[in-house]
Amino acid sequence: MDIIESKTWVEWVITIAKFAFCFVPVLYILLLIPMERRGAGFMQDRQGPNRSYIKIPFFGKIRAFGYVQNMCDGTKLFFKEMFAPTGSKKFLYYVAPAIPFAIVFLSPCVIPWFGPMVFEWGGKVVRIAGPILDSEVGILLLFGFSSLSAYGAVLAGLSSRSKYSYLGSLRTTAMTISYEVCQGLSMMGLLVLAGSFSLTDIVTWQENHVWGIVAQPVAFFCFLIATIAETGRAPFDVAEGEPELVAGYHTEYGAMQFGLFYMGEYSHICISSLLVATLFLGGYSVPFVSTATIQTHMGGSLAILCWVLAFLGLAFLHMIYRYSRKLAVSKQSNKMEILQEYKLYKMIAWVVTAAFIAAGVCSWLYYNPEYSMVNGVVVNSLGAALGTAAIHLLVLLAKSVFFCWVWIWVRWTLPRFRYDHVMHLGWKIILNIAILNLVVTAVVAKLMGGN
Repeated sequence: MDIIESKTWVEWVITIAKFAFCFVPVLYILLLIPMERRGAGFMQDRQGPNRSYIKIPFFGKIRAFGYVQNMCDGTKLFFKEMFAPTGSKKFLYYVAPAIPFAIVFLSPCVIPWFGPMVFEWGGKVVRIAGPILDSEVGILLLFGFSSLSAYGAVLAGLSSRSKYSYLGSLRTTAMTISYEVCQGLSMMGLLVLAGSFSLTDIVTWQENHVWGIVAQPVAFFCFLIATIAETGRAPFDVAEGEPELVAGYHTEYGAMQFGLFYMGEYSHICISSLLVATLFLGGYSVPFVSTATIQTHMGGSLAILCWVLAFLGLAFLHMIYRYSRKLAVSKQSNKMEILQEYKLYKMIAWVVTAAFIAAGVCSWLYYNPEYSMVNGVVVNSLGAALGTAAIHLLVLLAKSVFFCWVWIWVRWTLPRFRYDHVMHLGWKIILNIAILNLVVTAVVAKLMGGN
C-alpha cells in the first residue's frame, strides 16, 4: 500500500501508459516493410508491390501503396504449417526464433522517449522520467539487451542439424562480438563529454551544447557502420549469404518461425535507429529550440507542430496530383482503376490536412496553459507537460525514421561484402579509428578542463 500511495493517480496512469512504448518497434515493422519494398522499387526503377487489393464501393481496388500486399504475406506466414527437421533438437529449434523477438520488448525500456515531465498536481511537484526504466547505466543495459538477440541465431544454427545453419550461426556470433566492440569504443568519446552512462543525461548534454554528430563526427560514422553490421543487413549480411549458405541460420525455418526472425530483424533496425538518433542527433530535443522555450510558448509550439504535419499532408497531395496528371496521359491499361483509387487518398489527405490546420489555429489562439507557484518555484501544468512530451516524442520518431531510411538506402545501394572483408573492416579499420578518436577526445576534454 505504501508503494501505491507514494504516487498520485496521475503519476500511476502516466507510468503505466509508458509501457506502450515497448510496442513501438513492433509497430515500426508495419512501416519498415512497405518502406523497404517501395524504396527498393524506387531504386530499381520499378513499381514495387501493387498487385494485391481490397475492393471498396465507388473507389474500386485499393492497394494502399503496397500495405495490402504486406497483409497478405503476413497472413500467409501466420497460417503456414510449422515443422521441425528430422534430427533437430526440437526444444531449442522452437525457442530460438522467439529470443530476438522477445528482446524487442525489453530494449525500448531504457530509451528516453521525452524529456523529464515536471508539473504541478494537487499542490505537489510531480516528476516523471522519459524512459520506462530510468537507469544511470541505461546505455549499458541497452547493449546488454541487444547482445541477447544473437543467442537466437546461435541456437537456431546449432539445433537445425544443417551445416548451412551452423556456419551461419558461427558467422553471426563472430560479427556480433566484433562489431559490438567497435560500437562500444566509438561511442565512448561521447560518454566522456557527457560524463554519464544515462541516455537522458546524454540527450540533456546535447540539448545544452551541440549534437553528438557535431561534437563526435568520426565516432558517428564508426558507430553507424558498426550498428548496420550488427543488425546483419546488407552489405554485412554474410551470415545469411544466399550464394554460400542458402539462408544462413534460418535456412530450416518457415511459417511464423521465420516470421519471428524477420520481425526481429526489422525491430532491431528500429531500436538501432532510435539509439543513433538519441546518441548523435539530440534524441527528443528540438533543433535550435530549448525545452523551456517550448513550455513557455506551448500554444505556439503545438500550432507549429500541427502546421508541419499539415505541410506534409500538402506534400503528399502534391505527389498524388502529380502522379494523377502523368497517369492520365499515359497508355497504362489500368490507369482508370488507379485514378479512381487516388480519389480516396485525396479525400482523406484533404480532410486530415484541414484538421491539422484548424487544430494549429485553435492552439495558437486559445491554448495558453497556466503556470503555478509551488514553494516559490514556477511549475508547469499537466497540459503543458503532456504537450511537451508529445512534441519530444514526435521529434524522436521523425529522426529515427530518417535513420531507418538510411538502413534501406545502404542495403539497396551497396553490394554484399565478403566475410573476410567484413572482419578486416571491423577489427583492423573501424576499431583502430574508434580507439584513436577516444584517445584524442579524452586528451582534448582534459586540456579544456574536464575531469
